[in-house]
Amino acid sequence: MFGHPFIKKKGDSLFLSAGSGAYTVEGNCDALITTIRKKEHPIRIGVDLGGSFTKIGLVDERQQLIATKTIDTQVEHGWKEMIKEIGLSVLQLLEENNISMEQCVSVGVGIPGTIDIQNGVVVYSNNINWVNVPFTKELQAYLPLPIYIANDADCAVLGEFVAGVAKGYEDVVMLTLGTGVGSGIVWNGSMYKGKKLGGNELGHMVICQGGESCTCGRKGCLEAYASATALKRCGKLVYKREIEPEELFKRANSGDEIAKHIITDYVEKLGIGIINIANMLNPQIIVLGGGISKQGEMLLKPLRKLLQENYFGGKYVTPPKLELATLGNCAGIIGAANL
Repeated sequence: MFGHPFIKKKGDSLFLSAGSGAYTVEGNCDALITTIRKKEHPIRIGVDLGGSFTKIGLVDERQQLIATKTIDTQVEHGWKEMIKEIGLSVLQLLEENNISMEQCVSVGVGIPGTIDIQNGVVVYSNNINWVNVPFTKELQAYLPLPIYIANDADCAVLGEFVAGVAKGYEDVVMLTLGTGVGSGIVWNGSMYKGKKLGGNELGHMVICQGGESCTCGRKGCLEAYASATALKRCGKLVYKREIEPEELFKRANSGDEIAKHIITDYVEKLGIGIINIANMLNPQIIVLGGGISKQGEMLLKPLRKLLQENYFGGKYVTPPKLELATLGNCAGIIGAANL
């Protein structure tokens, strides 16, 4: 506000409004602090902005989703119109459920890409073709509430941490196995953001020097081997047609030797990434989410075996727990609402 020391004399008054910055007060004075009364039955709004669909949810104080709405992500409309569509859709969802703005606490939005959390700016998102988008400022034109944004994978791990399989743990790492390999970290009970923009991109650790090309421009990343895209690539190479990961797992489970070889190689590559995470960070629990995680024990059992065999000191100590996410598509919404 002032940018330099500001001296007040006896009898003077000074009003510091909420949200106007940080101050250091020195000397003797009387301070009167006013706060907003706690809302009764508060509602938090969570938004999970995806490349194809945007999911919106209203989350109550028990971390339960009381209403949801899904809209198409119209990338071709441009960022201004997209943010307008989100704002109007939130307002419509509130109206449909007879919830006033006064009952709402905040809005949280998970967005794919590199996010400047402090300034509310989407620095870069290749999924939706955004560069330096002032998201928070734009959305507040429709929703006069505190608005927080973060990377979508960070929101997913936060969702599992507050309401899913990682509830009760303090150190959590999550991998989302979808089109790419997203990741998020909760450390000491708080979402780990790092000191600079970006980070937490565990899907882009190199597990095979000079290996398959990755979407990030490098070669040999975990994402190039452990994503659904990677499985499709392997399937097409062998079967000479487009084949979904679900079909590959089904064929392997039915005894197809070629499919079994593809899935075994996939699990081994994913296992390398998980073992690296366990040995580097030693979290209490590693959570697997995303579409491929729906394969359940067929995926989990061999991965747990690999982790036990390759975890540093595994003969003498217990490795991190390895579990499947339980919130599904709701994780991103609930996590965003808790930003």
